[in-house]
Amino acid sequence: MENIFSALADSNRRQVVELLHQKDSTLLELQENFSISFQALSKHIKVLEEAKIVSKQRKGKYRILSLNRDSMEPALKWITYYSNFWNQSFDKLELLIQKQQ
Repeated sequence: MENIFSALADSNRRQVVELLHQKDSTLLELQENFSISFQALSKHIKVLEEAKIVSKQRKGKYRILSLNRDSMEPALKWITYYSNFWNQSFDKLELLIQKQQ
């Protein structure tokens, strides 16, 4: 899970995830959406691959990048747990404040 959060800490990598959420793409297709160099984007893709957020498949002479949606599930569960915890805590605080008024 640490690799997931670390990989998603960078805005360029989050943008890659957003783009691949829309459709599978090659690195060249993704490059059109960035102002960074091809090499820099390639390094970002490697980080996402190491975190298993993105996978690469060879189709003919192309390498197609795909989003592994299931790979982020542990992080989503963790976020959901703490989101629910804080929402319940704020609800309890609100009731307490209303009682005291």
